[in-house]
Amino acid sequence: MSKARPAVFLDRDGVINKDSGYINSLEELEIFPFTKQCIDEFHRLGYLAIVISNQSGVARGYLTEDTLREINEYIKNNTGVDAIYYCPYHEEGIISEYTKKSDWRKPGTGMIKQACSDFHVDMSRSLLAGDRASDIKTGQNAGITTILLESGFGTTRLEEEVTPDYIMEDLRDVVRFCKEKQAEG
Repeated sequence: MSKARPAVFLDRDGVINKDSGYINSLEELEIFPFTKQCIDEFHRLGYLAIVISNQSGVARGYLTEDTLREINEYIKNNTGVDAIYYCPYHEEGIISEYTKKSDWRKPGTGMIKQACSDFHVDMSRSLLAGDRASDIKTGQNAGITTILLESGFGTTRLEEEVTPDYIMEDLRDVVRFCKEKQAEG
C-alpha cells in the first residue's frame, strides 16, 4: 500500500474561486489567479488538494447536478485539485430528490470520510481551509487543523461564532503555513 499523504481540504467558493453567490454556469465562475500555483505547491509539498463543498443550489433549483459537475470538472482541469466532493442536498430544498439531510453536508464529515476512503490520507497531518463557520466546524468535527480564510466570508461575515486554529488572508498563506510545518519536521 502507498504511503499515507496529508491532505489540504479546501472549501470551493471563497477559497479557490470568488464567492459570487450561487454559481450556476461556467460564465459566473472566477477562479482566483493564484489558485493553480497554490495547488501545484501543495502537491510539491506532498499534500493532496481535495475540495469539499456544500452545493445546496442543486436542492434549491438554481442549477442541475449535471451543470455542477461541468463546473467542478472545469475547476479540476484548471487548478489541478486531486478531487472535488460536493453535497447537493439541503433539508429546505425544492427539488425532492435532493431535499434531505445528509452527513455530507458540512459541518458533517461525510465528504472527508469519503475522501479518506478514496485516497490514503494521513489525517494527523491534514488540515482544512475554508471561509465559513461550517467549514471550521467540519474540520473540528474531523479532528484536523482549521484555517479560516478572509478571501471569502471570513471573520467579518461569519454565520456563527467559531474558533479556528488559524486565520489567514487567502490560499497563498496556507501554502506558506504548509511550508513552515514541513520545515519544522
